[in-house]
Amino acid sequence: MKVKNIATTVVFLLFIFGFFFVCIFRTPSDYSDSERRELAQFPELSLDSVISGEAISGFDDYTVDQFPLRDNFRGLYSWYRLNVMQLKETNGLAVKDGYIAKVETELYENSVNNAVSKFNGIYEAYLKDNGGKTYFCIVPDKNYYFSDEYGYPAMDYDRLREMMQSGLGEMEFIDIFGELELADYYKTDTHWSQDKITDVAELIAEKLGVAEYISGEYATKELYPFYGVYHAQTALDLPADTIRYLTNETLDACTVYDYETGKTTGIYDLEKFNSKEPYDVFLSGTKALLRIDNPNAASEKELVVFRDSFGSSLIPLLAECYSSIYIVDIRYVASSFVGNFIDFSGKDTLFLYSTLVLNSSTSLK
Repeated sequence: MKVKNIATTVVFLLFIFGFFFVCIFRTPSDYSDSERRELAQFPELSLDSVISGEAISGFDDYTVDQFPLRDNFRGLYSWYRLNVMQLKETNGLAVKDGYIAKVETELYENSVNNAVSKFNGIYEAYLKDNGGKTYFCIVPDKNYYFSDEYGYPAMDYDRLREMMQSGLGEMEFIDIFGELELADYYKTDTHWSQDKITDVAELIAEKLGVAEYISGEYATKELYPFYGVYHAQTALDLPADTIRYLTNETLDACTVYDYETGKTTGIYDLEKFNSKEPYDVFLSGTKALLRIDNPNAASEKELVVFRDSFGSSLIPLLAECYSSIYIVDIRYVASSFVGNFIDFSGKDTLFLYSTLVLNSSTSLK
């Protein structure tokens, strides 16, 4: 018994001091690929920072972020909560049949009203008398279908739609909720998969009056493996997704101009697949202002789309219908400046935003 106790004590001390020395001598990481965020660094020490408590707080953040085998422990924590404690979620995320969804239960009406105010401001400034038509479309987040499928709580999506429709009375609502299902979304990410939303693109094109220009004929290309943002947040060892993107001769000939960098690229930026945000293969990710030019367009029509990241994979499917599509993300450019770059005269406009952004709209400028 004495030998056993000594052995246990020795192993325990080796474990504790082993981690202690690893924590001291390991090189701190700047970025977590799994969590897709910057990691806390050792705080600068000064008399003021020590007295104010900033140094202690910063050191706490540093030790948590730089702890050895952190991702392994995070995964163990999630597994324990879901499988041992039988909790329905971990870190605000639910996992069922390989699907990971963020459980959204509260509708923030002030946020929805803020989005309505922003969109109406743009309408009054640029669209009211521009000679074109204005539409808006709400992209349901994955939890809308996940909660229905697995019985999880959800926010009041009907109320959100009601508020948007009543608040944007001058715009025509395009309802796509019935065109989607859970299988249309990536299992490990928040976004939808482009190969699953051709029917959504066709419905929007029909409402915009340009459905005749969509060929519906695509070659499907695949990029694997794709681990979405929710996969990183759970730290669980779940199967990867596959990014499938659609192309044809017309889309291959399209060019995308970035007003911020002055560079011209294609619709799909395949180098982004190996970046920190693989979903950025679609239109190179989050950009303030882009323009898609289609040299083979069958019409001279032009479209302006105000969008979030869901639009990155949907808008290319509308590119066949227009000679040019202007793409604006007012999370990265103030709406008051947009008129300096786009002439709205005669152009139709589409507001395409997800429930996630509408329910957290403080990022809209």
